[in-house]
Amino acid sequence: MADEPAEGESISLNHAREQTLEADSLSDNDSALGDDTQSTTTSLSESIYNYRQEHGRTYHSYKDGQYVFPNDEREQDRLDLQHHMCNLTYRRLHLAPLEKPRHALDIGTGTGIWAMDFADQYPECQVIGIDLSPSQPTFVPPNLKYIIDDAEELWVYDHRFDYVHCRLMAGCFADPEKLIQQAFDNLEPGGYLEFQDYGLPCRSVDNTLDGTSLEKWGILMCEAARKLGRPMGTEVSEKYREWMEAAGFVNIEEQHFMWPSNAWPKDKYMKELGNWNMINILEGLEGFCLALMTRGLGWTKEEVDVFVAKVSADVKNRGIHAYYPMPVVWGRKPLTAN
Repeated sequence: MADEPAEGESISLNHAREQTLEADSLSDNDSALGDDTQSTTTSLSESIYNYRQEHGRTYHSYKDGQYVFPNDEREQDRLDLQHHMCNLTYRRLHLAPLEKPRHALDIGTGTGIWAMDFADQYPECQVIGIDLSPSQPTFVPPNLKYIIDDAEELWVYDHRFDYVHCRLMAGCFADPEKLIQQAFDNLEPGGYLEFQDYGLPCRSVDNTLDGTSLEKWGILMCEAARKLGRPMGTEVSEKYREWMEAAGFVNIEEQHFMWPSNAWPKDKYMKELGNWNMINILEGLEGFCLALMTRGLGWTKEEVDVFVAKVSADVKNRGIHAYYPMPVVWGRKPLTAN
């Protein structure tokens, strides 16, 4: 993980650049490269590993079809890359001001890499990572366990949490407000819920995104997700504060970051982040599109392939000055009930 910021150093180095982000000059080449028998909590059984095979990719089998992105090795590698990008961006695992948490929950733990780092950082904290797919490692810190579970079902853990973490999950829930309310109900008084998420469609610092396949991609992704009953991107992440206030959270804070679409920024730090993000998007693009567009928009695999090729060209084009909003929102459960 990246070094912690020095005392007093802003954790919003990325955020501070947003208003002054400037494109670098182009060269001749303008492209950049708790266990309960009455719960739905499920033990790791053979059926969990019977993944859905679709268009050459694999998808989770538990709650089949609920999560529209792949769970294969290619996607797991991308998720670990994304973790590196988050460390570059936030410079810490969490922005909520935690003090000696005893119990923490990681929703949508994926490969489990964030939960492992968190468990190492807080060895006295019992950490649970939940996901629909068993993609996590076997050898983990003694204070960490992974559970195949659905956060949209009733939470039945045998204790409350001091911290609930949910990263890059906008688009995974049919009812995000219900999830937030469950988190509130299962937090200890004074405990924190934190969302580290993304915005889509992507935006631009000028008009270079207008009319591109990259712009169209974000719009179509959100349209497909909406049709499948799981809205994604900005229409979810921009409402976290509102929903958290409605659930009863207080001291709600926001930080707004950004991930450039490639290495187009002049700023060295943002250029590096953009280069990583270009790799991230190129590696994930097919997986992002396949299930969403075939299931949600009725496209054929061949139509998706052609579109992905066009979007990929835009992702590598440093003449398109696009970025993805990356909001982080956290709030505290009151110490006493109103």
